[in-house]
Amino acid sequence: MNLNLHQSKMKFPIIYLTMLYIFFFLLSYNVPLTGDDWAWGTNIGIKRLKSGFADYNGRYLSNILEIILTRYDLLRYITIALFSTLLVYIVGKLTDHQNKNTTYLLSFILFLLIPIRIFSQTFGWTAGFVNYVPSVVLLLLYIFIVRNIFDETKPTYRKWQSFIIFPLGLATQLIVEHVTLFALFTSACIVVFTYLRHKKVYAIHLSYMFSVIVGSIIMFTNSAYINVLKGNDDYRTVNNDLAAQTGLFDRIYEAYSGNMYKLLFLNNMVVNVLIGILIIVLLVRFVSSSKWVNFVLKPILLSVISGFILFLLVFKNVLGRNFLGVYTNDFEAIISLLFFISVIVSIVLFVKIRETKFRLLYYLSGIVLLTAPFIFITPFGPRCVFASYTFMVLVALELFSYLTKTLSWDSKYLKKPLLSLSCVIIIVYVFILSMNGTTNRDRLAHLENEVSNNKKIVELRELPFPQFHWMSSPKPRKYHTKVFKRFYGVPSDTKIKLIRYYKWKEK
Repeated sequence: MNLNLHQSKMKFPIIYLTMLYIFFFLLSYNVPLTGDDWAWGTNIGIKRLKSGFADYNGRYLSNILEIILTRYDLLRYITIALFSTLLVYIVGKLTDHQNKNTTYLLSFILFLLIPIRIFSQTFGWTAGFVNYVPSVVLLLLYIFIVRNIFDETKPTYRKWQSFIIFPLGLATQLIVEHVTLFALFTSACIVVFTYLRHKKVYAIHLSYMFSVIVGSIIMFTNSAYINVLKGNDDYRTVNNDLAAQTGLFDRIYEAYSGNMYKLLFLNNMVVNVLIGILIIVLLVRFVSSSKWVNFVLKPILLSVISGFILFLLVFKNVLGRNFLGVYTNDFEAIISLLFFISVIVSIVLFVKIRETKFRLLYYLSGIVLLTAPFIFITPFGPRCVFASYTFMVLVALELFSYLTKTLSWDSKYLKKPLLSLSCVIIIVYVFILSMNGTTNRDRLAHLENEVSNNKKIVELRELPFPQFHWMSSPKPRKYHTKVFKRFYGVPSDTKIKLIRYYKWKEK
C-alpha cells in the first residue's frame, strides 16, 4: 500500500508537467507574432544587436531571445511552453506543503484566470512574454532552491545547486528592470534572514548576491538609462519632484490612485477575492492572546476585507464607473489599500507558524516592491503587473496550504471540482486561441497570395478574439504597419486594409 502511494506521488508531477507542457505548446503554436515582434524579426532587431542595444535598454538576454524566437517558429513554441510550464509548476511546488498536490491545480487555474489585459501582453505576445515571464521564473527558481531557509533546521545544499547559482542570478538580471531590482532585494534579504535565523552565512547565498549585483551593473550601465534620467527618452520618463513641486508621498499616492490600484487589485478580482476569503477564514478560526486584538481589531479587519470583497463582486458593477464623481478613484484606491494593509496585519497577528509567516511576508513584499519602481518610471501598463500577480498567487496558495494543514482540511475533496474547472478553462483557451491561430495562418497565406499577384490594396481580416493579443493586426500607425510589411515581405506602397472578422465572414 505504501509502495503504491509512493509511486502515485512520483507519477503525479510527471503527468502534470507533461499535460501542462502540451497545453502551453498548443497555446504558443496559436499565438501570432504581433506588435514589436515584427520589428525584432527584421533587420531592425539585427541593428540593435550589432549596436549592443546601446541607447535601447539593458535587457540583453530577453532582447537576444526575442531576435531568435521571431525567426524560428518551432523554437518559439518550445521556449514559451517551457517557461509557462515552469512558472505554473514552481508556484505549485513552492506552496505544496504536504497538500496532496491541490496547489498545483490551483496554480494552473489562477494563472489562466489572469485578467485578459495582462494575458494579452504576456502569454499572448512574444515580445511581452520573453521579458515578463522568464524573469519571474528564474527568480522563482532561486527562491525554490533556498526555500529551506524558512525551516527550523539549518539548510543544506547540493553541489550542483552551487554550480548553477551564478549564471542563474546573472541571467535573471538581464531581462526586465523591476525584477532586476527585486532580485537584488531578495538576495540581500536571504543572506540577512539566514544569518539571523540560523547564525550562518552560506556561500551559495553570497554567490547569488554577487551575481545579481554584477548583472545589475551590466544592465543599468546601458546608456539608455542615462537618457531616461536626463529626459532624452521619448518612451520612458522619470517623474521629477522638483519640477512638479510635489513631495514623495504625493507622488506615490498620485501614481497609486491613477492606474496602479486598478491593475493590482480591482482587475485581479479572482486572486484577490480568494486571498480575502482565506483571510476571513483565518480571522474566524484563530484567536490572539490579546483581548484588544480579538474584540476590537479583528472586527475591523473582517469588516474591511468583507467590504472589499463585496465591492468587487457586487457593488462595483451596481454603482457604475463614477458613482462618486471625481472622488471615485480616491475611494477605490483607499479601500484597496485598506484591504492590502488588513491582509498584512491579519497574517502578522494570526498566522501561528513562523515559517509560513516569514514566507507570506516575503511574498507580500514582492507584490509591493515589484510595482514600486513604476511610481517613478513611466509607462506603466498591464504587463508590468505580471510579477506582482505571480506573488499574489503565491500568497493565496500559501494561505490555502496553511489553513488546510492547521485546520485539518482534507483537500482531496477539492481535486475533482478543480480538475473539472481546469478542463473547462482548457477548452475555452484552446477554442479561443485556436480560432485566432487558424485565422492568422489563413490571413498570412491570403496576404502572400495577394502580394504575389501584385495587388496594391490587400484586405486583411482581424482576429476573432483580438483582445487576447497586443496589437494583433497592423493598425494604421506608420511604424507598426511599416515593420509588419517588412517582416512579411509586403511592398511598402501596398496598402493594408483591415476588415473585422465577422464582416469578413459575411463578405
